Amino acid sequence: MEAARDQVTVAIDGKRRKISKAQAAAIHLANAGATGNEKLLLKFIDVIADIEARAEAARPSEYPFSDTDQIVIRAIYKRLRPYDQRESD
Repeated sequence: MEAARDQVTVAIDGKRRKISKAQAAAIHLANAGATGNEKLLLKFIDVIADIEARAEAARPSEYPFSDTDQIVIRAIYKRLRPYDQRESD
């Protein structure tokens, strides 16, 4: 995979830019798919789906606490909540 990180110079909208080989391959697949090449369009969709699945798996859960942690946090919150209401009165 290190080769995919290597930089190449490409012309995008008439401007020369350095991008990774992986980015260049993705651009090529997207452009080929956009021109009607079904095989490359399907390959591009598969690559995007794989990237999204990896990103989803790497994303931390919304609640990184265990069930027991959540029970304790809720109990503390219930115990402290009356004090919060008294201060705002």
